[in-house]
Amino acid sequence: MKILHINTYDTGGAATACRRIHLGLLERGIDSKVLYLKKTKDVKETYQFLIPKSSLFLRIKNKITKKFFKKKSLFENCKGAYEIFSMPQSPYDITQHPLYKEADVIQLNWVSSFLDETTFFKKNTKPVIWRMADLYACGGGNHYEKNFPFVELAALVEKNKQIRKAALKNTIVNFVCISNWVKQKANESAVISNFPKTIIHNGVDLNIFKPLDKNFARQVFNFPLDKKIILLGADSLANKRKGLNLAKEAIDKIIEKHNNILVVTFGKQILVNQNWINVGEINDERLLSTLYSAADFFVMSSIEEAFGQVTIEALACGLPVVSFPTGGSIDIIEEGVNGFLAKGFSSDDLEEAILKVLNMNFNSEDIIRVVNMNFNIKDKINNYIELYKTLMN
Repeated sequence: MKILHINTYDTGGAATACRRIHLGLLERGIDSKVLYLKKTKDVKETYQFLIPKSSLFLRIKNKITKKFFKKKSLFENCKGAYEIFSMPQSPYDITQHPLYKEADVIQLNWVSSFLDETTFFKKNTKPVIWRMADLYACGGGNHYEKNFPFVELAALVEKNKQIRKAALKNTIVNFVCISNWVKQKANESAVISNFPKTIIHNGVDLNIFKPLDKNFARQVFNFPLDKKIILLGADSLANKRKGLNLAKEAIDKIIEKHNNILVVTFGKQILVNQNWINVGEINDERLLSTLYSAADFFVMSSIEEAFGQVTIEALACGLPVVSFPTGGSIDIIEEGVNGFLAKGFSSDDLEEAILKVLNMNFNSEDIIRVVNMNFNIKDKINNYIELYKTLMN
């Protein structure tokens, strides 16, 4: 059994999930490889797509790039924040790569700007899994829905939907949804509603993400021992969808009444004041596990999220989690057992949920038990292996 995972980058949340699946398969003795458009990390059996330097290839690439940026300029006239927007075309033919030719099953992950859907699905002869890291496969280029300018970009979105529909016509693609919310959106999609779908949640390695002594963990980061520490984190806290502005409003109001609170953030955005510190990006998973162990609870502030890997990472380290009622959090949070969901999407709703956690004593063993039962990466690997076997048969 030879599995080839396709992912555009090797950084970010989707890449982390892809890498965990890949490494889990290797541990089980499965021939697994990952093909990236851009590779920066030294991980075994991962490869970068080699781009030919022919003038024809460069002309095609430049043509598509110019076309994309012409469309992208439409965003400048749209009010409000918007999420990344991707086109279903690229100049890359993955089916010509040697790793594609030797694989038994192709698993698409986050493939924007890498997968040329028309070429790939026309030439493909192998079973395909498309793991939905967000809502990109559902529509016409948007990865999420909140704040997206659907009205202003209606013509472009519809055009992209038609391109994808034509590409997928007369093919069978098995979509893996990483949460019930993603599956719901996929079933509502005019593009992929009729395709088979399976829910396989993201998983976490409980040998890496586990609770450490809190005093030791705080000494590692030079955090005070006498403060309640609220932790927030994401690949990019600057992304408005990540809800940091709402979290700040909620937490700052709480700090006015509880002066023993310290807020720690990790990610690309630097936010520093008297009660907020940022430790920057943390790329080492064991160090990240130490950071979780240094905190008292975690706030998942995204207002829209397909899953939220940081949520299960925090839980695996014994932290209760507060989250908006979105995406994977609805599947993950058992209220009063491992955290609370906000009732709505306002800062007041989040403040109310955070106060519940502050005023409650949680059992870390119960929190970890829920993660082990539902989000152990070893169980998820078994789910994927069974799916591969079914498709190959």
